Amino acid sequence: MNAVNASCSFLQNLGLAQLMVTQLLTTVTQLFCDLNSIYPKDRSSEVFNQDEEYDFIVVGAGSAGSTIANRLSEVKNWNILLIEAGPDPPVESNIPAFWPMMFSTKYDWRFKTEKSKNACRGMVNEQCVWNKGKMLGGSSSMNALFYLRGNPKDYDNWEKLGNEGWNYEKVLKYFKKLEKVETEYSDVNAHGYDGYIIVQNSPKAPLLNVSFFDQMVIDAVKKLGYPYVKDMVAHMQSGVTTSWRTLNNGVRSSTAQAYLATITERTNLIIMKETIVTRLLIDGKRVYAVEVNKNGKSKIIKCKKEVVLTAGAVSSPQLLMLSGIGPKEHLEQFGLPVFSDLKVGHNLQDHIFLFNFYLKFHTDSKKYHDIDLMYNYLTKKTDLSYSFTNTIVFFDSTYRANEYPDLQFHFNLINLNDLFIFQFLTEMNMKPEIINEIKEVNKNATLLGIFPKLLRPKSRGRIMLTSTDPFEPPKIFHGYLSRKEDVITMVKGIKFAIRMIKTRIFEDGRLFLVNVPKCDLFKRGSYLYYECYVRHFASTVYHAAGSCKMGPKNDPDAVVDSRLKVYGISGLRVADASIMPNIVSGNTNIPVIMIGEKAADMIKEDWLL
Repeated sequence: MNAVNASCSFLQNLGLAQLMVTQLLTTVTQLFCDLNSIYPKDRSSEVFNQDEEYDFIVVGAGSAGSTIANRLSEVKNWNILLIEAGPDPPVESNIPAFWPMMFSTKYDWRFKTEKSKNACRGMVNEQCVWNKGKMLGGSSSMNALFYLRGNPKDYDNWEKLGNEGWNYEKVLKYFKKLEKVETEYSDVNAHGYDGYIIVQNSPKAPLLNVSFFDQMVIDAVKKLGYPYVKDMVAHMQSGVTTSWRTLNNGVRSSTAQAYLATITERTNLIIMKETIVTRLLIDGKRVYAVEVNKNGKSKIIKCKKEVVLTAGAVSSPQLLMLSGIGPKEHLEQFGLPVFSDLKVGHNLQDHIFLFNFYLKFHTDSKKYHDIDLMYNYLTKKTDLSYSFTNTIVFFDSTYRANEYPDLQFHFNLINLNDLFIFQFLTEMNMKPEIINEIKEVNKNATLLGIFPKLLRPKSRGRIMLTSTDPFEPPKIFHGYLSRKEDVITMVKGIKFAIRMIKTRIFEDGRLFLVNVPKCDLFKRGSYLYYECYVRHFASTVYHAAGSCKMGPKNDPDAVVDSRLKVYGISGLRVADASIMPNIVSGNTNIPVIMIGEKAADMIKEDWLL
């Protein structure tokens, strides 16, 4: 505070005024400092300096890994090693609206997909970017905080595919176990109230005028005959809802916050940070150790019982293949041994949603300064507590029964001269001329982005090795829109958005689509025009899944069984989004935490009973 006094010398003679300003600055500074979290310390040097053998080694401290490490360390006579490639989350991780600020930093893997003629045409070099959390909590420390489970039918279908114990009735107890619901209108029979992940209603954002536009969306969807659903998590159906978030009074509730920062006293959980697992060591058909590298220094760490791989849908298959578990033909191309010939890396899925579909509303001024947003957040936990608007819509493109919608809509309010959206679009790898066009319009108009999201893609991609170097990212063939059905569904999503726009609720808005010369070869508004538009601007929702498929032994594409054990290899499980046989119909963070909870119970059953 001396620095403040020195730089504001005119305050020296103001007496009470100086005192009040100083107290204000002190209070705001303290509120910002309060956002810091205390996580378990990094014990890497301790691990490197001794030859300890651990009961369980968990690779990746993301949504599933943090959950599993917490639950396994409940057994006091087990020693658990949790290895994370990144550091602790930064302060901005806890401020919900700042989630894109961590992109392209040391907290982000920032993978790039391979070029494809089918999608990502509006991106630089026609490559979509997959931002993935590289820190404690993984992507739960930098996602948009939406709390959804997917649809009950998703899990019932998993069991129908031969995965015993994964129907909705069986997994529901794990959803309840992970959550501490503090929302209005929750169905008490469908939720848990004493779990680690805190769930609250979407926050208020008075300066940003979010509530006004949220109400417009709600009114327009109801005008089309769809219901407002108070608890969409429990009653998944077509309609509109006000979203729930993984929030704790305006602060992010990530797995780092919830599952790790709350158990710093547990001495049997050892965490290595900023440490890369480069290889699993296999003796015959059993994993007995992992090889790690930190700052160029390598070490082999032995495991008594199991290695649990929770590195995500990109890194888990990469590590398996580098270790000799994967498609025989592909591994032999790199001279790798083949310990188990499995379809690792296949079955890759992701949700895509359509950017650059906007309604523009002309307005005179911004009506607030950016510093007001931070002040309101620090003192009232409003405004910067939000990410995207607070309404979401689910829609069944077939117009059949409303209980299994295949499209989800997110909405994004872009106020005049918005700062966040343009950083976000840049990080998405959007071409500069497209960003500049949107910027120009945004100088005089508020924009409401309407983004249809494909919930159950038919298209499949693949993760493949680039080399045998564990520090070189794998090749990501996203597979987006390779199946015609996906294009048709996305265009139906656009048509539904247009129906919303045409209600009198939005009569003051005008549709704004960016200029795409290749699409202008087709009649604007035609199917071919919208297909072209979708192929340019559909991109990831950061929900990669499926690349280590769970399935029965007679499934030729299966990598793990229903207890998440890798076929042909003992002492090894995979427990993250990669095991999903089919991606869930909603945001994936909570389902992955559920997978972690269930995996931990299965491990305890196998080793304690």
